[in-house]
Amino acid sequence: MSTTRLWVIGFAAAACLALIVGLALAFWPALSEAPPKAPTKPPEDITGIIDEAAERCTAEGGKADTSAVLRADDLNGDGNSDWIVDFAKLKCDGANNPACNPDGCMLQIYFGTGDDWDRVFQDFVQSFKFSSSGDTRTMHVTTSGIPCNKPTDQTCLYNYRLDKDAVTPVQ
Repeated sequence: MSTTRLWVIGFAAAACLALIVGLALAFWPALSEAPPKAPTKPPEDITGIIDEAAERCTAEGGKADTSAVLRADDLNGDGNSDWIVDFAKLKCDGANNPACNPDGCMLQIYFGTGDDWDRVFQDFVQSFKFSSSGDTRTMHVTTSGIPCNKPTDQTCLYNYRLDKDAVTPVQ
């Protein structure tokens, strides 16, 4: 091979290497972000409430399955795991779910503070979902019509901003 050809191949290899290193450095912050801290265990009082609901299910002749009631996620974007306690997910085969009534099922939200938990939301809801727009995180809740002075067969819709340390109603 000629010296010119070797020089061109070497230059192309160096350019490819520089491109790979440049892309790796450009995406490094996204790749190095730590996932939310894994919760070691749910808040102490909530495990007792879940156990009590399961006992009430069993006492009414049902078979309780609480495995889907708790879910961890970083809801407020602070890097700590938060808990969603969705009693609609309590299965009570053979009896009614004791954490639900005609208005909905109990929903609780706990924000993790690093080494502790703060309950920031609790209500009977028919459904809920989360959304994000930029840095703003929102919880959308549907309840029975009672809280907004409507008949029970109608619904109320509420939006809450998920701040770092609170759930704030949005008008």
